[in-house]
Amino acid sequence: MSHVVPRTPIESLPQGAARRARRGRAVALATAAALGLSMLAATPAHAATVTHTIAAVQGPGAASPLVGATVTVAGIITADHRVGGYRGVYLQSAGSGGPTDATPGASDGVFIFLGSANPAVALGDLVRVTGPVSEYFGLTQVTGSAAGAVELVTAAVGVPAATALPDTLVGSGREQLEGMLVAPAGTYRVSSSHQLYNFGTLWLSAGTRPLVKSTEQVPPGPDATAIATANRANRILLDDGYNIQIGNAAHIGDQPFFTAGQVVRVGDTVTFPGGPAVLSYGFDDWRLQPSMPITDASDAEDKPVFAASNPRPAAAPEVGGDIQAAAFNVFNYFTTLSSENPAARGAATQAQFDIQKSKIVAAINGLDADVVSLMEIENSVKLGKPIDSALADLVGGLNAALGKKNVWDYVRTPAALGDPAITDAITDAITNAIIYKKSELTPRGASRTQIDESVWDIAREPIAQTFTFGPKVVTVVANHFKSKSGSGAEPADGQGKFNAERVEQAQALVTFVGDLQDSSESDDVLLLGDFNAYSQEDPMNVFTQAGYVDLVRAKTTGQYTYTFDGELGSLDHAVATPSLAASVTGAGVWGINAAEWGDRGYAYPAAEAGTPFRSSDHDPIKVGISKKVLPVEVSVVTVNDFHGRLEQSGASGGAATLAGAVKQVRAKNPNTVFAAAGDLIGASTFTSFIQQDNPTIDALNLAGLDVSAVGNHEFDQGFADLKNRVMPRAQWEYLGANVYDKNTGKPALPEYYVEDFNGVSVGFIGAVTNELPSLVSPSGIADLEIRDVTVETNRVADNLRDKNPDNGEADVVILLVHEGAATTNVSTATDDSSFGRIVMGVDADVNAIVSGHTHLAYNHVINGRPVVSSGQYGEFFGQMNISWDPVVKKLVSINNSILPLMDSTKNPPVALYPADAAVAQVVAAAVAQAAPLGAVKVGQVTADFNRAKQSSGSENRGGESTLGNFVADVQLWATAPAGAEIAFMNPGGLRADLKFLSSGAGDPDGNVTYKEAAAVQPFANTLVTMDLTGAQIRQVLEQQWQPAGSSRPFLKLGVSKELTYTYDPTAAAGGRITHVFLNGTQVQPADTHRVVVNSFLASGGDNFTTLASGTVRADSGKVDLQSMVDYFAASGTASPDYAQRAVGVKLSAADANGYSAGDIVTVTLSSLLFSAGEPVLGLVGVALAGNSLGTAPIDPAIVTGTDEVGRATVSITIPGGVTGAQQLLVTVPGAGTRAVVPITITAP
Repeated sequence: MSHVVPRTPIESLPQGAARRARRGRAVALATAAALGLSMLAATPAHAATVTHTIAAVQGPGAASPLVGATVTVAGIITADHRVGGYRGVYLQSAGSGGPTDATPGASDGVFIFLGSANPAVALGDLVRVTGPVSEYFGLTQVTGSAAGAVELVTAAVGVPAATALPDTLVGSGREQLEGMLVAPAGTYRVSSSHQLYNFGTLWLSAGTRPLVKSTEQVPPGPDATAIATANRANRILLDDGYNIQIGNAAHIGDQPFFTAGQVVRVGDTVTFPGGPAVLSYGFDDWRLQPSMPITDASDAEDKPVFAASNPRPAAAPEVGGDIQAAAFNVFNYFTTLSSENPAARGAATQAQFDIQKSKIVAAINGLDADVVSLMEIENSVKLGKPIDSALADLVGGLNAALGKKNVWDYVRTPAALGDPAITDAITDAITNAIIYKKSELTPRGASRTQIDESVWDIAREPIAQTFTFGPKVVTVVANHFKSKSGSGAEPADGQGKFNAERVEQAQALVTFVGDLQDSSESDDVLLLGDFNAYSQEDPMNVFTQAGYVDLVRAKTTGQYTYTFDGELGSLDHAVATPSLAASVTGAGVWGINAAEWGDRGYAYPAAEAGTPFRSSDHDPIKVGISKKVLPVEVSVVTVNDFHGRLEQSGASGGAATLAGAVKQVRAKNPNTVFAAAGDLIGASTFTSFIQQDNPTIDALNLAGLDVSAVGNHEFDQGFADLKNRVMPRAQWEYLGANVYDKNTGKPALPEYYVEDFNGVSVGFIGAVTNELPSLVSPSGIADLEIRDVTVETNRVADNLRDKNPDNGEADVVILLVHEGAATTNVSTATDDSSFGRIVMGVDADVNAIVSGHTHLAYNHVINGRPVVSSGQYGEFFGQMNISWDPVVKKLVSINNSILPLMDSTKNPPVALYPADAAVAQVVAAAVAQAAPLGAVKVGQVTADFNRAKQSSGSENRGGESTLGNFVADVQLWATAPAGAEIAFMNPGGLRADLKFLSSGAGDPDGNVTYKEAAAVQPFANTLVTMDLTGAQIRQVLEQQWQPAGSSRPFLKLGVSKELTYTYDPTAAAGGRITHVFLNGTQVQPADTHRVVVNSFLASGGDNFTTLASGTVRADSGKVDLQSMVDYFAASGTASPDYAQRAVGVKLSAADANGYSAGDIVTVTLSSLLFSAGEPVLGLVGVALAGNSLGTAPIDPAIVTGTDEVGRATVSITIPGGVTGAQQLLVTVPGAGTRAVVPITITAP
């Protein structure tokens, strides 16, 4: 930190710049400097002994724990700032730096204030310093100003390695590197160059996301404060090593970063010089300081280079329309030179004015607009000249540049503003104006203004002119509200000074608009100008509440007109009345000014005459207007059954990619709603569910979710949890029109949600499946009544169309319903199923149905309306496009697409949309938070539970596995209280083995952690019970053989131990399953049994289509992973079962008399062994009636892709004395495998 009087830049320092936490409130630096020099006297050090490490001096906090103490430290000089005003050097501990931090949380570097002392030391020297410790306005320092305080230990040892400064390390997080050599890593971009000309300082932002003014993004309040705090923490300055202004006589040369010959703009990327920088702190900002002060004359390797990440735009934006309107701040365009009249505010000399005029003319003609609102043009009558003199001069210059006399004309200033007797008292030296192209628009009537000095006494009166073009009548109003600057402290709400006055001006303007609409007999009014208010601030809210549309915000994403204090935002706006907004074809900002270096302005040497760049400090806005009223286009992004899939996995894009897709849709059409059909949370993967789904809620908040129906899983923890925890945290509206409070008989949840877009209102009705009471714990919804979806939807839809605003009104109505089709075939959306009755029973004034619950992706059009679902887990999203005619108030079209988030043709799948950075941070933090939770022990195993293996060692989904059978056992255990008798588990749902051996420190052999259990079943499927007949159970087992052409021809189901079966691998399709037993009794075709499977299989996944036909279906609400956790909690320890539950058996054919005594029968067996390192047993035996008929060795060779591992051939002789129906018993001693083979023996 410097020890000089603080610098005061000509351009304003940060408004209300937040100081770092724990650093205290700084007093005036001049006073502090005087105190500092008198208080920091030091005792000389002579061959002193080191008393403290630098890390001990720095400590783990923002302030040193040794303030006031005299210490002796040793370190290497890494930066020498004895010249240039800082009067000191930086020291860093030898051996510190580089990739390994020897003192985590505490810095190994410190500033040594030398004052006037000048010891014989240099960069790279190892020295000892003795002196008192202090905090100089946030910078920890040791004062070594006394004679002998600095002692050379070893010369030229070389500087320590630099430590990476990642772009994610911001704010107080940088404290641990204060005073150290750092190498910035990641992306750093120019955020402001306004301090280059005087302080040689360039402002940067860390990361790829631009810093946007808080109240540009959200209304004033806690959220805005949080954004402002984050932006402030992000900022870092690239300094030149000087603490004196460039104009100071002691400063040599000019600033080192920008030159007239290279264009560098805000948003361009910085590549840092080869040598490291020192991370310092001063003037309430983190700074990257060079090892020695640098100037324009310094070597190129000591300077950064810049990449044009934000290049100059080649042309003004294309906005369509029959005419284009624009707003342009002409940056104090005064034909009266300030050198001639001190009241003038523009150019001082004729040469400056000529450059200024050339640039403004180039910019306005380059806009290619037909009518332009001007701000900051000379109010000539105020300066004693004829009214509109400067305006006429500018129009003359525009026409001259085009080589024609009559292209441009100007609107004559209203007479009320032209009387010197009035203007001397009420007007400013600058005024508003309107210019237009005579061939495109025709003025109608005289211009108008509003004279009210209770409002406009500190601002410029609006100037309005009505025009006609074609059949259209539009009034354009030029505006310039009171600025944010002024004396006194900055308001805490971040809206700047004079906010109340700007609100009054906005209110007055709304009244003025009403007068203009009456006088012009047209509701079409366009307000253009500099409102000195960011998009979410109170003055702009006045227009929003009046129904006006801020066009740049509505029509674009990421476009802003101004930069201040390193933050982007729009002070300039084009605001349309609703009727005119419907005719606006586009809007855009021409980024020719705000991003440019200020020295390219007309008064400075880097100015480029005749170019539009830095013709002003505000960027112009351009708007396209059609003679026709265009349809309003609205996009609705939809998802369903997200189930907390925060992380990207396989086809699931994850929350950050989903947010990126939504952002991309919004960028193309700001008239976008993000809606969902429920089950956003619950049945989630480990990272989310272990944190009560809070990270998922936070991620969807950042993704901009607007509205969702409740799903059954939103009720997993009961209605109280939904109402009191989930909904307050969620920033979207949760809807449930058919959810009623039993006690009051009134709706328990909001029924509808409406958003307005340029005069069209889109309403959403939300409803949850009628089956909710059977899907969740009854106690959790004991006070709720679930009424019929169809009846309640029609009731709310009628309300939304009854023209009674008290119960909501919508032009377009969309049903979000957590109920869905059983298959992707359209017939199951129109049949007599629960969903079919909704689709066919909902009234025609519901324009679309967005569904969910069954996890299927489909995109139907039924009776003219979309009926859609985007599947599950963030694998797909829906994009519904609505076109509305605002003139006849009629729906023109509505259509939908289902789009993938991942390119699954790649291996591994690749995201199709860039991840949203803010959401990615939430996900990363959630993963980090879940890691220690994942280390929690849930149970114990005595040996490995494995998936089946191929001969190559890779996973074999066609083989029986101890893990698959164990999971089936667990799922049956979890649902046995609900009557389940049999469990099936798909092999693809097993994503990792459950290993016995330790994974590392803290994980002893046999230990099972949450993370390990979650790795086995990461999909968070729920367990679904259903009734199947014996014939259907056999059919399910037959479907293990997949359809022809499948990438995996055979998928082996894990089965619960109560179920065993035999099969003939050589038989034809449909006849392979030979016998099925449940608890030792053969299952008959007409039997009915209760079966449990996960929700993936229940929907017919992996081609097990029979499971989708089960009857009396019920989603238990139990998650597969949590069921395993509960099982371990109840059982403690699990051991693998080495008994095969399916055995391949084929008997040699009987002779003409059948099998009879003395016949030799060959029994061909397979699937006798597991394949992943389980015990390999040598023999298989075949017995009849307790008598062994033969044994044979088992071949353990793995048969790739199948369950045939463990093959044997046993030759048996049918014994005498046995006839009729008998059972051969196949056993594998030591494994527990027992397969029953019915056989009929005929009499001799």
